[in-house]
Amino acid sequence: MVWVILFMAAFVVPFWKLLPGYGIASPWALVAIFPLGALALLYLMAFGPRADDRGKGDQG
Repeated sequence: MVWVILFMAAFVVPFWKLLPGYGIASPWALVAIFPLGALALLYLMAFGPRADDRGKGDQG
């Protein structure tokens, strides 16, 4: 059981720190506990704009 908790924390903690940079609230990191949830978050982060890039347009 301890290994399961550590494994889940290994996914949730990085998402918790990264998601605000993409304009997504940190508690959504708990979705990463589920494999498809982690995959969905990765897609949102990969193909969505970063919070600091919004409104800049395509500046190359």
